[in-house]
Amino acid sequence: MAKSSLIPEKLTILEGKCHLFQREGSPFWWCGFHFKGKYLRSSTKETSIEAAKVAARNWYFERQSEIAAGNISNPKYTFDKVKDLALAHYKTLVERQIRSQITYDGIDSILKSRVTPYFKNVPVANIDNAMWHKYKEHILDKYPNATRGTLHQYKNAVRVVLNEAYRRGIIKQVPTFKDEYKSKRIEMPRPWFTSAEYSKLHPTILAHAEYLSKVDRRQYEHAMELYDYVIFGTNTGMRVGEMNNVRFCDVDIAVDKLNGKKFLIISNIKGKRGTGTCQSYYGAVKAFESRVEARGIKDAKKSQEKIFLIHHRVMFNKILEKTGLKWAKTNPPAKRDFVSLRSTYICFRLLNGVPVFEIANNCRTSVAVIENSYARYLGGALMPNINRTARDYDAEDWEANAEEVPEKFMTTNESG
Repeated sequence: MAKSSLIPEKLTILEGKCHLFQREGSPFWWCGFHFKGKYLRSSTKETSIEAAKVAARNWYFERQSEIAAGNISNPKYTFDKVKDLALAHYKTLVERQIRSQITYDGIDSILKSRVTPYFKNVPVANIDNAMWHKYKEHILDKYPNATRGTLHQYKNAVRVVLNEAYRRGIIKQVPTFKDEYKSKRIEMPRPWFTSAEYSKLHPTILAHAEYLSKVDRRQYEHAMELYDYVIFGTNTGMRVGEMNNVRFCDVDIAVDKLNGKKFLIISNIKGKRGTGTCQSYYGAVKAFESRVEARGIKDAKKSQEKIFLIHHRVMFNKILEKTGLKWAKTNPPAKRDFVSLRSTYICFRLLNGVPVFEIANNCRTSVAVIENSYARYLGGALMPNINRTARDYDAEDWEANAEEVPEKFMTTNESG
């Protein structure tokens, strides 16, 4: 039989479904078959043709079982190909307001920059937990400071593609990625600004703006927008992405019938939970009106412009560092950023006795998230009645006034 490094003249078994052939430089018989435009092959590790036929038969049926289980897919469905399909589908969800544009942009960026270059030509059916761990090791070798949260974002991006493959029937099951960590993840939200800290933050931003007004008019305008951004965030509890998307036409000014104060009703809030509505605290009105005046908006209800044009992260961080507010006095110390504005709103409302369900509904989150991630760190501050007793006694008064304790609270050995 002529030998070749390609596919030479072959013997066949199983009514021609499986081929047997020899390759140049190998003493063993090889077997193979065609599957959706690809030739699957393997060495039988046998030099005898009869033994090779038995090995080839077993190998063929094993591969057919894997195909039926979805473990071997059409090779044309590579990660790069399915990634495009996944993003196209996700885009339709954004257009139907089921998912947010910000979330889509994040997934798109992660897939194109860090994920696809690694998985590009890999068939989606071959991506499993083992391959995820190899990818994670690759990322940590290249970016040693990659955080647990960053890796979680990469995992979610990969799962978006695999979910699309599952939705289209390309794979039979979405693999489970199981990560192991040396320590338990500490569930802590971004730290909030206490009343004293918040009172310190406001005048510092304003003082910074006044300084800039004398040296750089454009930077002064940026500082004033930041000032209004901070007030707006701590009086609405909106997420950073939601505030960056809100438009003038999304806002209505209403009046509280009980006290005559103005507040905002913000509609069409686009965030990671889709579209929602919220009611602001009173302080947000001044920030909104300040933006209308600064931008020269004649009719806010007809304006499609965004309220906030620039994300002043750098300036905000410099002010936090200057005031000593960048790091909260938590154990371990936690960094503050724009997300702390939402935390501050939630904590202020809790401390003022607003029912947690109303806060959750207004912030487009769940009661469980607020109870586990915000309320728990306020501790006894949320329990003004914790020291209340039946007769308003302090703890040290009980022993001194023991004779005044009603008989029904006294212990006795008498029956009945």
